Amino acid sequence: MAASDPQSLQRLLTLLDCLAADHQLGGMIVFDLDASLLLELGHLLAERIGQDRPDGRTPDVVVLGAGTTTDDLWLRTVPDDAGFAMRPGVLVEDPYGPPPVVLVPDLGRLGLPVAQAAVTLLLADTASAQRFGHSLHWQPHARWLTAVPRYTAAQLSPHLLDRFPLRADASGIRQELDALHTGASPATDDSSLLRAAMPTGRPRRSPVALSPDAARLVVSSMPAGPSRRRDLALARIARALSEDAPQILPDHVRRAAALLGLTTQPPSDLTPPPQPSTAGPPPEVPSEVISPASESADATPRPRRAVAAGAAQRLPATSPPPDRPTVTPSPYPEDEPSAFPPFASLRPARRPSAGASTTRHHAAGVRPARSLRSLAVVATVFEAAKFQHLRRTALRRGGHGLAIRAADLREYRPGGQRESALVLVLDHSSRATEAAAPALAPHLRWAYRQGAAVSIVEFGHQDTSDDLAAEHYRAATLLDPRVVRSLTRRPGLASPLAHAIDLAVQELRRHRRNRAVLHETVLVVVTDGRGNVPLTASLLGRVPEGVGREGVTDALRAAAAVRRLPRVQTIVIAPETSIYPELAADLADATGGQLITVAGPARRSEVRSR
Repeated sequence: MAASDPQSLQRLLTLLDCLAADHQLGGMIVFDLDASLLLELGHLLAERIGQDRPDGRTPDVVVLGAGTTTDDLWLRTVPDDAGFAMRPGVLVEDPYGPPPVVLVPDLGRLGLPVAQAAVTLLLADTASAQRFGHSLHWQPHARWLTAVPRYTAAQLSPHLLDRFPLRADASGIRQELDALHTGASPATDDSSLLRAAMPTGRPRRSPVALSPDAARLVVSSMPAGPSRRRDLALARIARALSEDAPQILPDHVRRAAALLGLTTQPPSDLTPPPQPSTAGPPPEVPSEVISPASESADATPRPRRAVAAGAAQRLPATSPPPDRPTVTPSPYPEDEPSAFPPFASLRPARRPSAGASTTRHHAAGVRPARSLRSLAVVATVFEAAKFQHLRRTALRRGGHGLAIRAADLREYRPGGQRESALVLVLDHSSRATEAAAPALAPHLRWAYRQGAAVSIVEFGHQDTSDDLAAEHYRAATLLDPRVVRSLTRRPGLASPLAHAIDLAVQELRRHRRNRAVLHETVLVVVTDGRGNVPLTASLLGRVPEGVGREGVTDALRAAAAVRRLPRVQTIVIAPETSIYPELAADLADATGGQLITVAGPARRSEVRSR
């Protein structure tokens, strides 16, 4: 669905109405949704579900995020008049009550317990949970409404995305609402505008059969996925749009596909064969308009007519180019060849080795404590309260208190805390980035598997905003699209190597300062060691005169600071060259790291320790 489509709001609300009418749709992903509209859409979805219930009860709206724990989902400990009691979690549904509406503000930042719950519950017939001696069973009818930026959707787990076959684009909805605000009263808010824009007709809820042509159109229109959930979702949307028709027709499937942003392709068995013309021989077609693809697709040979070389006429220079069709982004970005999902994203992360921890972080939930430095008192008390009935005998006669054991201790889980870091320095002026790919691949693979924090320092390319200074940015993961662009830059002229090494040292110090124990830190420098911009010129932005070896000397002086940093592994990757080959070796010596000399395609890389 294109961002400039004026009907994007109406399409989103229609899909929301279909989701409210059919619990078998499970949930929906909304791309590029304004964060302020998710809660409004969630309450609107809850109201539509309540209108279809005989008792008229409105479901609860639950917001899940990175800080949601397993106990919050399945079995919670809550205080009551008698002390503490066990209550079902937010995802355990009451068989006599309305199903909840689950909101996920950012699917890409979802916590592991919620991601595992989504994979387990969505589109499932039954669900059960056994915790602390309690057994819970229910039929999951909850509706999930999630938001995610489109550029990060392809980096999510394919198993998680497969549970959300319903997709919608919301990149242009904010502009549409702003346009509606201009014609409304100043007191009108977004919630009122969304309610006024909801479809007046209600989706069909009664079962109805698919016609044979509609069934074949469903299969041919939906791109193939890891399961048949996409086809079923398209058929169910078509059923909701069928109104009072005796069966689902191809027109209903086309309307449903248009809501999802799909282009329907008629199946081959529905396309009528071409009828031969009886009026006479077919007209001759110039050979220029017959492409090899069309020639191979048609088994009947077409007559051709020879055209003189001078007969073709050029278009005038002032003639505008033909309009190109607007490319509609796919609702399933995980099918693109550039999709790169993370490794084992639905498994628990590797537990780090024991050591000191830091309390300088933002808490994102709790976890079993491994030390007393960041103890979560309330979570510890709630954990111990679950077993007080069994521990009464451990208390003294007539005494009152709470029996807390070591297994009950909980500590705050740091949000965004990384235990590995990769600082990558790319010298595009040396033309070594492409040749260094085999030597660079193991370190990129390590950062990908470890989920390391990535800092990129690059210079000497044509896209730089300042030729005299290096540029750097921080990526939350190696899957950031900016990293791919940094590895494919075109070389430039200036080479501020000293400034780049100085920025890399600052990044290494920042990682050490923000983390009391950083288990693995790797610095990779891809350069030939030649720097023609002194550090002073990079900091002041002045074009130097008579540089000489000043740029190289500043780079070696800045690299000497890396040797003094603890637990930093340094690798210098340099191309094999006959022009100043000692510069890269001097840089590796200054950092106390390892030098990898990258040879040509016909020679192997040579590794020399420094």
